[in-house]
Amino acid sequence: MSKSIVIPLVCAILGPFIEGIMNTTDKYVLTHKVKRPLSYAIVAGVVNLFIGIVVALCLNWSGVTSYREILFPALAGAIFGTQFLIYYQLLSKEDVSTVIGLLYLYPIVVAILSYIFLAEKFTLLTYIGMGLIMFGGVRLSGRVAVFNIRFGLLIAMLILLVALHEFFIKVATNSLPAINGLSISMITMGLTIFTGLFNKETRQGVLAEFKNLKWAAFCQTLTFMGMGAIYFAMAGLPATIVSTIAATQPLTVLLLEKAFHKCGVQICSDELLLPKLIPITAIVAGIFMLYGVV
Repeated sequence: MSKSIVIPLVCAILGPFIEGIMNTTDKYVLTHKVKRPLSYAIVAGVVNLFIGIVVALCLNWSGVTSYREILFPALAGAIFGTQFLIYYQLLSKEDVSTVIGLLYLYPIVVAILSYIFLAEKFTLLTYIGMGLIMFGGVRLSGRVAVFNIRFGLLIAMLILLVALHEFFIKVATNSLPAINGLSISMITMGLTIFTGLFNKETRQGVLAEFKNLKWAAFCQTLTFMGMGAIYFAMAGLPATIVSTIAATQPLTVLLLEKAFHKCGVQICSDELLLPKLIPITAIVAGIFMLYGVV
């Protein structure tokens, strides 16, 4: 194995595990510590902005000669910040394994867009993979406590945003070192989350949620590490490989969710393992087929 891909490969493997820990910790905090999820999101935004600025001040920017080099990581961060606001709303209402499992329907969106705009061809394996993903999505949606139009729209928005986020990270790594792009993304992510302050109820709850600053600091450090893993992985590996390995995240989340339950920490309402394990496994297997890894 070439030494040049060792670090990206390690990052690609660690990324889903780090983000799985982040997801389950987020769910614990939202369930047991937070009263207003969107107000808490503002606190998380402050932490993200702080991390991004501190990292940026420690880096060498002499090689950045054009605003275009900053544009794509800035877009990636802004998209992730928007995604964050939706993610907190969903996570406060539903099991984390269900939300993250449904989130991984996004490769179908990427495949369809590639077919329409990039003239990519579908193989038999592609159709089987898409079928497995849709089967898993339908089965998993049946585990949602209240599946209504609002929930469906939020999930659809989240799926689209995740697909765009990964795309812009890949583009950003073509023009900037991964760590520089990461710092820009963290800054714009934090600034985008602040748009939640336009909501009066969110503004009113921010000061009260600052009591959870230590939890926000811990979770957003994991966010920084998880996003960093994606950046470094994308910098050295094809996007399809990184996305395929990342598809193991829902399984990681499901297992961590059950580990919390075994330890007596309640973070899920649907405690049955098999009804969620089957559709999530189908989604993961479908993504591997969709990207032609099997």
